[in-house]
Amino acid sequence: MSQVPSMRFDARYPGIVDLKRRAKRRLPNFAFDYLEGGIDDEQAKRRNRQAFHDVHLTPRYLRDVGTIDTQVTLFDTQYALPFGVSPVGLGDMLWPGAETALARAAQNARIPYVLSTFSTTPLESIAKAAPDVCWFQLYVPRSVDILEDMIARVKRTGFRALVVTVDIPVGAKRNRELRNGLKLPFTLTPQMAWQSLTHPAWSLQTLAHGAPDFVNVARYRTDTGQALSDFISSMTIPGLPVERLRKIRDLWDGPLIVKGLQAEENFRAAIDCDADGVIISNHGGRQLDAAPSTIGTLRSLPHDIASQVTVMIDSGVRSGVDILRGKALGAQAAFSGRSFYYGMGALGMAGATQVIEIFRDELTRSLMQLGCRRFEDLDRSWLANAGE
Repeated sequence: MSQVPSMRFDARYPGIVDLKRRAKRRLPNFAFDYLEGGIDDEQAKRRNRQAFHDVHLTPRYLRDVGTIDTQVTLFDTQYALPFGVSPVGLGDMLWPGAETALARAAQNARIPYVLSTFSTTPLESIAKAAPDVCWFQLYVPRSVDILEDMIARVKRTGFRALVVTVDIPVGAKRNRELRNGLKLPFTLTPQMAWQSLTHPAWSLQTLAHGAPDFVNVARYRTDTGQALSDFISSMTIPGLPVERLRKIRDLWDGPLIVKGLQAEENFRAAIDCDADGVIISNHGGRQLDAAPSTIGTLRSLPHDIASQVTVMIDSGVRSGVDILRGKALGAQAAFSGRSFYYGMGALGMAGATQVIEIFRDELTRSLMQLGCRRFEDLDRSWLANAGE
């Protein structure tokens, strides 16, 4: 339960946009553009933000809002706040040590932390840093042997949920990364080296921490002469058949979440495979520039689907009120990747808590303004046009 909120964040950076500006100054261009960039002309990324702005909520005054309950229950686990950290590959390239710092902050705040398959920190370390809130995001490998081994590791280390990403049937053409010469394995080109030298805070941290690597999949590269980029491309399955999702369901007995869905037929397929949850996502506008906004998909989701599976959302979440916009349309929780890494780039290790506290403050104040004492009570009746 929250009382009238006190500002527990650095007031010099009161919003995510402030952290973004500072992160852009502190990070080398190639690192910031990796975080910020979308696919092609980045129209999908822009649509995500505009769609959130277009959701209007009607406040209800003349109510007692002296205490606010921001808790949410997901898969029989109670979390203190209805938002979490989205999976981001190469997280420690954006700020050295970011993945562990974010996991610890999530544990302390009791919010979900989702670790990427292509993280740069061993999954075993993250499970120790966030034992009660860690989820694992799986890019599904072609090899059934690798799949079985990865899921066994995730089980053994105690991850609370498995998040299967389905929206990468092919690698993306991201123009910012191409212009910067960003390649795998992480190798400094002359252009990138100059950018690093002109951003000493990032460079010194990287020197101390070491160059990032995909440590959680390195053990599966049997051909040491194969380029890492070629191995990553060959390792992951080009399009996830429903049969493989059923195989994952058989292997994993905990909460199974399917991430990256937008078409109604895919939601129904996930339900048929006994998925427990879905995350509506267009990968932050990083995969298909013609993709609809995630809020647009959420708005049109048939009621019978929402009644059979826990619905969550990511892509474009930048504020506490965005989380409420999603909830009014039916999302039980919202996730953000860029926001948290703006915080890390802007403030280093303090950035993780800064973003959590900004979201907590905005969420609590907005619930009070709406006259809604419990996050879980917010529904479509609060929409300015309740018929939407």
